[in-house]
Amino acid sequence: MPLRLLCLHGWGTSVKFTDALMRELKRDNTAEFHLIEGDLDSEPGPGIDGFYEGPFYSYYKFPRSFEDSDESMLEAYELLDEIVEEQGPFDGVLGFSHGGTLASGWLMHRATTQPFEPLPVRCAVFLNSLPPFRMNPGEDPVVDEGFDEECSIQIPTVSVAGTKDFVYDYSIKLHRLCDPRKSQLVVHNKGHDIPGDSQNVTAMARAIRKLPVFEVNLPPRSAVRNAAE
Repeated sequence: MPLRLLCLHGWGTSVKFTDALMRELKRDNTAEFHLIEGDLDSEPGPGIDGFYEGPFYSYYKFPRSFEDSDESMLEAYELLDEIVEEQGPFDGVLGFSHGGTLASGWLMHRATTQPFEPLPVRCAVFLNSLPPFRMNPGEDPVVDEGFDEECSIQIPTVSVAGTKDFVYDYSIKLHRLCDPRKSQLVVHNKGHDIPGDSQNVTAMARAIRKLPVFEVNLPPRSAVRNAAE
């Protein structure tokens, strides 16, 4: 049975942007994808303007400045909770850039606010992503307080980072927030994009196929569906 992945796009893009990694994972039925589109109108994200037509969306006000409240971000977390409840269960969550920031923040928020409950997914994939952060125009991102401790994410993860990506250091920081016993890191030599060349696609897909999702203490999807009927 393929992994059922909840997929979150980057800032200033939309669900219509598919990539070679998704096609590769569909090819042998490794995964099926449930694409969630942001509901906030957005400017085109990095590298998008001029290459793709809009509309462009984000999941919450992004990036957050130090003056912004958490309201928009928390509403996005609630949206994911509702989607899991109504359309799940899902084996994992996969997010690119802003989508990975949303996914990691959501998982750490759930672990903090519901410490005795299992997380809503078995695994996570973060593609060129940052941990939750704030930044003022022209300044570097600052990771949110409370989300800067090691082992904040306890489920199996794959983190993908590009050495030419302007968020590379933050992608590594997000990887270090994951349990080292269950985390994998894939580094490519590209920028802020999901590589489409065969070598990098193979490396990313290999890591995702190695995710030990059945070691996570969650009931099988069939059991959850039967209980809800």
